Amino acid sequence: MRIILVFVLCVHICLCLTAQQNLGVRNSNYAGIQGSLLNPSSIADSKLKWDLNVMSVGEVFDNIFLYAPKNSLSFFGIKKIIKGSIDENLFYTHFDAQNPNQLYNVTLSAEAFGPSFFLKIKKNHWIGLTIAGRAYANIKNISGGAAQNAFDYFLNKGLWNTDLHDNTARINSMGWFQYGLHYATVLYNNGRDELKAGISLNYLQGIAAAYVKNTNINYKIIDTSNFIFSNSSVDYGRTDFKEDRKLNDGHGLGADIGFTYVHLDPQKNNYIYRLGLSVIDVGSINFNRNASSYHLQTDSANFANWHQLKFSGNTQLDQTLSAVFYHGDSTRSLTSDHFKMGLPAAISVQADWNIYKDYFLNATVIKGLGHNSGQGVTRPDIYSIAPRYETKWLEVSIPVSLIYYGHLQPRVGLAVRAGYFFIGGDAIGPLLKLNNLEGVDFYTGIHYFIAEKQKTLKPVLQ
Repeated sequence: MRIILVFVLCVHICLCLTAQQNLGVRNSNYAGIQGSLLNPSSIADSKLKWDLNVMSVGEVFDNIFLYAPKNSLSFFGIKKIIKGSIDENLFYTHFDAQNPNQLYNVTLSAEAFGPSFFLKIKKNHWIGLTIAGRAYANIKNISGGAAQNAFDYFLNKGLWNTDLHDNTARINSMGWFQYGLHYATVLYNNGRDELKAGISLNYLQGIAAAYVKNTNINYKIIDTSNFIFSNSSVDYGRTDFKEDRKLNDGHGLGADIGFTYVHLDPQKNNYIYRLGLSVIDVGSINFNRNASSYHLQTDSANFANWHQLKFSGNTQLDQTLSAVFYHGDSTRSLTSDHFKMGLPAAISVQADWNIYKDYFLNATVIKGLGHNSGQGVTRPDIYSIAPRYETKWLEVSIPVSLIYYGHLQPRVGLAVRAGYFFIGGDAIGPLLKLNNLEGVDFYTGIHYFIAEKQKTLKPVLQ
């Protein structure tokens, strides 16, 4: 079971990166190249002539196992949250000792969006380029006993000499660099109705990855010297987490495609409503450098002196586990020197209504797609309604949303753009010390843009 701890710690690694949906920003008419990450067609015929994203960062975290009491938080204390996660002195757990088989879920995503742009190259044609560092970590249906043992480094004596099991947990974690080329065009425009299309092709450079699947672990911790497994099996894979290695453990390709229909108001230089449909993050990364996959299986095994052992690296840990499960054979568990990880693919629908002058109402649904029996990170489902006040130099949005990853969690956010600078979050309660920290969604950045000159829209004679 110590291997589960290794992958739980992958979640904390992602916290060091510094959300993924950015609902208060990416549906704006001034979103610029940011909008293409939700729907690639958004950059076509937008209110911006061109846009340069200088830098933006964000993080999404949601779970039902860990929490930090609100009295231990600071107002907008992001640094304290990150430091407390690394130092392991901020979070507590919802573990119920009377129900050790209760299942829990954790999801985390982080993004650093570097210098990126889009511009119009000729009539009805736009191109863009994006550079980003991204990370996702998912823990799905882990039993309370396994989660609490991992949290306590298996030293919780209240869980010793107790028969425990986990046959449902799936863990996936991946970080990568993403270099995207974007193209969008106007397919049709008659002055009142417009149809736009866009596509993004992404080259992916894998930084690190890990997974656990096909979990069937039955175990009992006797003391610091005896860790007993019975009728157990599990598949896992990971890249090497050496600090001095190069951040290039694999390569892959990804793609996004999107369409937007706009019903225009020729008299007011604006639309009455627009509807978007997109499929995002389709693709995978083949991790074939510093990567290995393993299968462990045993009828009965004792991990002797488990607490006293010190490991110099991942390989030594893998060999030790193999020797435990296969009674001395330290290489039998190795099944491959590469594995593939799927991207957090999703289908998204966006609807935007111009209520009155500079006031809008947006509705967005993002439905994450799973990977069946394969490995890959998963995007949580999002259901959002966001009223928005929007002008060239000032914008305020209040996204009200539900996030779903094994459980529904309501959230209220706030996003503000003042000129070229934006800051916001889709779940700002913990950052304002309004409630316990079980999830957080925060983003900020700066982008420089030149707006298109306003013009009166007139019907085009066919």
